[in-house]
Amino acid sequence: SSITITIKMHRLLKTLSGMLFIIVALIAIALGYLKTNSNIRNRVFASLCNSLANPNDTKMMNLRCDEILDKSRINGNVLEIGAGTGINLHCLHNNTNIKSWIAIEPNPYMKHYIDGYISKLNIKFQTKVLHISATKMVDIQSDSIDTVIMTHVLCSIPDPLPREVLLEAHRVLKPGGKFYIMEHTIADRHVKPNMNTFQLLIGPLWKIIGDGCEFKPIANYLDDMKHVYKSVTYQKFQAPIKLVIARDHIKGVLIK
Repeated sequence: SSITITIKMHRLLKTLSGMLFIIVALIAIALGYLKTNSNIRNRVFASLCNSLANPNDTKMMNLRCDEILDKSRINGNVLEIGAGTGINLHCLHNNTNIKSWIAIEPNPYMKHYIDGYISKLNIKFQTKVLHISATKMVDIQSDSIDTVIMTHVLCSIPDPLPREVLLEAHRVLKPGGKFYIMEHTIADRHVKPNMNTFQLLIGPLWKIIGDGCEFKPIANYLDDMKHVYKSVTYQKFQAPIKLVIARDHIKGVLIK
C-alpha cells in the first residue's frame, strides 16, 4: 500500500541521512586533525604530492621540461626552491650543463621521494637537500647560484613571506643569473568570475588538504620584484591538468 511505501521511504531517507552525517563528521574530524597536527599533515601532503606529480603525465612533463626547465636554460649551480618530491629531476637528470643541484625543502617527508629519484635517474651532478626555510637561506652564499627554479611553491607560503623568498633568490643569484618560476594562481575575477568565486569559497578546505596552499595573485608578487631584478617577465596560461580548479597558471623569468 501507499502507506507502507511511505514508511519504507521515510526509513530509507533516515538511514541515508544518518550515514551522510557520519561521513561528514568523519571528514570534519580528519580535516581538524590534519590542521592541528603538522607532522601528520606533512606526511600526508608528501604522499599526496607523490601521487599527483606523475612523471608519466606526458602533457604536464612536456610543459615542465620543454618550456620551463629546458636544457638550454638550466645550467651551472642550480638551486630549486620547494623541490617537493623531486619531480623536476626528470627534466634535469641528463643536463650536462648542471654542476650541482641544491634543493630547499622544509617538509622532511619529501626527502624519501627525492632520494628515490636521484637513485632511479642515476643523477651525475652533485646534489644536496636542505630542510630550511627559503625566506632565510643562510647556508647559501650570496652571488653563488647560476640558476634558481621554483614550481608550485608560492601558493603554500603565507603572506607576506613570498616577497622574502623572491628577495632571497635575488641575493643568492650571480649577476645575470636567472630565476625560472611556474605557479598556479587565482583566476582573474574579471575574466573567470565564477571560477574565482569557487576558488575563494573552497579556499579554507584547500588550504588544509594542500598543507597551506592558497589561490594567490602570483602576478602581484612578480610585479613587486620589478624594482629589484633587472628584468621580470611572465605569462598567464592554462595548464594541461585534469584538476580544473588549478588550471590557471603563470610562468615567468626573473633576471638579476
